[in-house]
Amino acid sequence: MLPRPRRPARRLVTTAVAVALTVATVTACASDPAATSAPATGVVSTDFGGTDIAWVQLMIPMDQQLLPVLDLVSQRSADPALTRLAGELRTRYTTEIQELKALRAKAGLDDSNPHAGHRMPGLVDADTLAAIGATGGAAEFDRKVTACLREHLDQLANLARSELANGTSASVKVLARQVAESRSAGLATLPAAAPTTSAAAGG
Repeated sequence: MLPRPRRPARRLVTTAVAVALTVATVTACASDPAATSAPATGVVSTDFGGTDIAWVQLMIPMDQQLLPVLDLVSQRSADPALTRLAGELRTRYTTEIQELKALRAKAGLDDSNPHAGHRMPGLVDADTLAAIGATGGAAEFDRKVTACLREHLDQLANLARSELANGTSASVKVLARQVAESRSAGLATLPAAAPTTSAAAGG
């Protein structure tokens, strides 16, 4: 009998995360041999637990894959507040990605992305980016981008709080605290009228 094919995407949460489910998800990813890369050369820190490693490996693509959306906002948005927020996020993410990569190296991981091709809340995939880019009209564009940003920022705030509650690495938790605070602040500045992606789909 042939073995059943692996379906790594099913290990990820595909609906809005509760904190407890987030913890289970990142821990499962960390325990998967495919998710923990081979150690890189150089000095390796030993204070990284499974949650720390999974959080760092997930945060990098979460940040990187939002950058094209932020660039579209600067080019097409009619909302000055949304444009300003996108610029602030882009500056923060550019710096944060480098900090995450430094933590990844400190943990002894290579630069592979164990989440390539996965779908989960807040992770902007190619289909989402294409749909936003194809939106006609500034008002509809701003509505879609706002919904996308709200889901993204909310998810990252949840993930950061899970890392703070369950991680073991002091250096990772310092960054996670910054992420939790900055994403919560970003959520507070988003226009209140735009629904979340899940709410829009349900309505």
